[in-house]
Amino acid sequence: MKRIFGLGVFILMIGLLSACNDDDTSKEPASNPASETASEPATAAAGDDIFQKSCITCHSSGDITGGQVKLDSTKIHADFQKKEDLYSFVEKNMPKAAPGSLSKEQYEAVVNYLWDQKE
Repeated sequence: MKRIFGLGVFILMIGLLSACNDDDTSKEPASNPASETASEPATAAAGDDIFQKSCITCHSSGDITGGQVKLDSTKIHADFQKKEDLYSFVEKNMPKAAPGSLSKEQYEAVVNYLWDQKE
């Protein structure tokens, strides 16, 4: 009988504690950095953020230092005559460990960021 009473009190306390919780997490979406970044506009500024999250382990660019391969904006523009050519290359080959794993918007933003490095 004591055991049943103790279990009832325990369940009641849990119910009271959960009712006192002011945080309503049911309305908040689950935090997923990849999906948050995917909804960003494909601007060069968004590309900078994506570059730091997805590319910096292998590459560095401009003032951003990271991986062993420094991206040279002059070489980018010499190797790729059009931004679309750069986009096609990056989408098919990057990130090296998981090519094609970023969203279309993420690839567009990174390419815009890289393309604007020339200026």
